[in-house]
Amino acid sequence: MDTTAAPTVHGRGLDEARTPEILQAALAVLAEVGYDRMTMEAVAARAHAGKATLYRRWASKAELVVEAVKVMKTECLPPLSDTGSLHEDLRTVARLITTPASDDELCVMRGLASALAHDRDLATVFEREFLSQRRADMADLLRCAQERGEIPPGRDIEILAHVLPSMVFVRSLVTSKKVDPDFLERLIDEVLIPAATAPVTQRAQKESHVSSS
Repeated sequence: MDTTAAPTVHGRGLDEARTPEILQAALAVLAEVGYDRMTMEAVAARAHAGKATLYRRWASKAELVVEAVKVMKTECLPPLSDTGSLHEDLRTVARLITTPASDDELCVMRGLASALAHDRDLATVFEREFLSQRRADMADLLRCAQERGEIPPGRDIEILAHVLPSMVFVRSLVTSKKVDPDFLERLIDEVLIPAATAPVTQRAQKESHVSSS
């Protein structure tokens, strides 16, 4: 049956049961060819849907990608749990990052990377939906460790929260190297934990007090 024949109100004609399939098709095409070469026609073909079906739900390629990456973000990295240990908390994060779902996420991010420099809207989405959320999750984890006494008072949690997400994305998107358990273990043990647990200098305490006031 041709789902593109009858006109309908924007956003209401799409069978909602097909939405996950179309979003997965969008992510697959994005990962394969990149954002610039991605087309609504290619997504429709991959999902075995009519192009008009997509346009009734998403007015543009950008809207479709935004929804797809939001869904992917939720599936790839569930809410972090408090294990009671900073080291184990970070190990849990490392295990989540190296799952097949996270590998798929990084492939999609590489597909978006080529467009970030010249597409302000996409760059905003990338910051808000990925880096910003990853940093917020990491900051919550570090604050819990600080409350347990594992991180000294006065440590700049916001700065520390940038380390792991930024290094993961730089390694994957800029250098195209694999984010494997060995890399994450060294990053956690040799960089993040020593930086988080080192004694706080008077200057750092002063700066942290000023930033929080």
